[in-house]
Amino acid sequence: MWYSQLSLLAGVIAVLVGLFFLLKSKLSTKANLIEKLVSIALAIVFFVRYFLSGNSLLDGVMELNLNNPFSSKFLCFMVAVCVWLRVGTLVALTIFPFFKQYKILANYIKTYGLFSAALNVVFFSWSIYALSGSYGWSAIGVLFIIEQALSLCYSVYVLCTTNYYHITKSEWIEMAIALPIVLIASISTYLPGVFFMNKGNGLIKGFKYYHRIYLYIAIVVLLLLYFLLRKKDDKEYSRMALLFISLCTLITYNYHYDFSVFVNPRSWPMHLCNTAMYIVPICLIFKTKGLYYFTMFVNIIGAFFAMFMPNTSDSSGIFSTGIVLFWINHIIAYAIPALMVLLGVYERPKLKNFIYSMLWFIVYFGMALLLNAIFTGIDPNNPTDFFYINSDFIAEKLGKSVENLRDITWVINIKGITLTFYPVYQALYFVVYMFIGLGMWFVFAWIFQMQDFYINTAQKNKKIKLDELALCEKYNEKEINKIMNKDSLNKLVVHGVYKQYGNSKYYSAQDVNLEVKSGEIFGFLGPNGAGKSTIIKCVVGIQPATKGDIEINGYDIAKQPVMAKQQFGFVPDHYALYEKLTGREYVNYIADLYGVSKADRDERLNKYVTMLDMTGSFDNPIRTYSHGMKQKIAIMSALVHAPKLWILDEPLTGLDPTSIYQVKECMKEHAKNGNIVFFSSHIIDIVEKLCDRIAIIKNGQIQTVTTLKELQTKGVTLEEYYLQIINDKSTPPRMKVGDENKIKEEEKVEKPAKVKTKKVKEAK
Repeated sequence: MWYSQLSLLAGVIAVLVGLFFLLKSKLSTKANLIEKLVSIALAIVFFVRYFLSGNSLLDGVMELNLNNPFSSKFLCFMVAVCVWLRVGTLVALTIFPFFKQYKILANYIKTYGLFSAALNVVFFSWSIYALSGSYGWSAIGVLFIIEQALSLCYSVYVLCTTNYYHITKSEWIEMAIALPIVLIASISTYLPGVFFMNKGNGLIKGFKYYHRIYLYIAIVVLLLLYFLLRKKDDKEYSRMALLFISLCTLITYNYHYDFSVFVNPRSWPMHLCNTAMYIVPICLIFKTKGLYYFTMFVNIIGAFFAMFMPNTSDSSGIFSTGIVLFWINHIIAYAIPALMVLLGVYERPKLKNFIYSMLWFIVYFGMALLLNAIFTGIDPNNPTDFFYINSDFIAEKLGKSVENLRDITWVINIKGITLTFYPVYQALYFVVYMFIGLGMWFVFAWIFQMQDFYINTAQKNKKIKLDELALCEKYNEKEINKIMNKDSLNKLVVHGVYKQYGNSKYYSAQDVNLEVKSGEIFGFLGPNGAGKSTIIKCVVGIQPATKGDIEINGYDIAKQPVMAKQQFGFVPDHYALYEKLTGREYVNYIADLYGVSKADRDERLNKYVTMLDMTGSFDNPIRTYSHGMKQKIAIMSALVHAPKLWILDEPLTGLDPTSIYQVKECMKEHAKNGNIVFFSSHIIDIVEKLCDRIAIIKNGQIQTVTTLKELQTKGVTLEEYYLQIINDKSTPPRMKVGDENKIKEEEKVEKPAKVKTKKVKEAK
């Protein structure tokens, strides 16, 4: 009989090859449509054959080993392997036309899939015996032959139309990583039991050893898939991978079902986690938002609690079919819906999505409640308990008081059928589950925060590495800690800096350009909200500049942050000190951070303690200090490492005249030693007497940079000049984000026109 089946297989393959050549002329224009039709046809043939076979496959494999004279343990093993490999191949061939943009599917079919199809052809007669129980002709056998012919021809077609075996090294690595996931997802639920018969005592509950192992596997699956797919950063790729896994597990989950299931509602997979096996692929195929958010808020909870309170126990071992089926079901029900939102296949839920999910839950709960009552009323000896709301399975785990609620019943007789409800218990069950669903909202919010932190940190680290490489390449240096730009030595250089906060439509600072040299005391003036503190925060690295470069003594603050921050000391407008420490302890702590030697710090502390008149209070707790004394501690902390640049943001506000004088003397001395003092202030008289140069900022733009000598030459006081600049109504408003690109394009257009005019004039 086997040779006639082989002949039929060859005939079907010949017909398919003939159809291919017949349609070859049309394939160029309608190839994708034909591929989709073939994939759907293959799926239909497999579906019908699969549900006709029912749960006979395992019995067939076992019987093959026991009763068939041509069989052996080797054949039994190979048939089991063929069944295993066929699942992944069929799923890959089915989804291939819908995700052709990803080479991994084509590569998978050309290698693993083609090998699987060929292997199934070699052992197909024994597979037919395992499926149908005999070598004779049957509907299952014919469908299996058509299925195998389609698989083999389609695999060869993919091989021929995708550049044969041209696979790059990176693609081989990608497939090697994906292969274990494919094998695990497509493994039949009975195979672990066949390979590891009677391993363990079958008790998977109570947080005992085997229970914990399964829980660890559930966590590892989620994390592994997340990090593997997150690297791709492609929503459609993630959708394709999750769809592949969910379809493979759905096939293996249904191995014990046949067509009788569809006509017997009692056998429907109405348990909450069972429904997830079908809902997840539907959501991935059709992108049904309402159904997805139902499974996100409802199915995940059910699967989560089921894994912590499993109702599985099998004397045949921890790899028995029932136990493996339970854990595959619940791992998929919790992991895949979670990954769908974490990987961006679906948007993060909003309040309306949660409300819609609860409406879906009301429908599901009501349907399960009614079906339980009807089916149990029809056959009281065989009670139905969808979602465990008709029995005390959940109640007994919550204590006697909850079990007692089931004593309150509501009985309805309809045409001789007794419908029994437990209104108080079931209403409480429903309300508690809805509140747990609400709790899931907060759990997901926390998970999203953790995810954002992880992604942002990874992106920042990646950007830092790329910036470092670019900087080293630009200045032909090998070490990032070296001074890159020798032209910026002993200078503060701010070039083309823009700063946008969050999603603001306007720049807080725009096209800021400054250059301050050693020995200068530079004043930074402007009204409140003009952008002074924004620029200072960008310079010291508290806020990253949106665009532009900032260099401090030759170090780039964005690309060499550690080295750049060692070059300056900063006194903010709102300082925060460790007030339980003494002044000496705090300054020594800052000196330790900068690696200042004991000899250098003692010398500098003695000088500044005397200069700032802190001798009598330096060893007292900071909490006992006045505002002015705290300001002096902040100043000493900024100067203890002898920085090349000293930056102060409104340093004189709230100080008495004596303290102002002392701070001014410190500034003069620091600049006299060849360093830079850069400070912002509203006290114009002090700026005029103290500074060498000043810059005035308004609406986030530097309006002018000038020396005090130039103003004296013009006979204008700094106050008059400042008011003239600030009150100038012709100053443009803050620039909108993106407008700078338009300005550059306009300048590019204007410049060639000017050059052309000049040439014409010269010719004349």
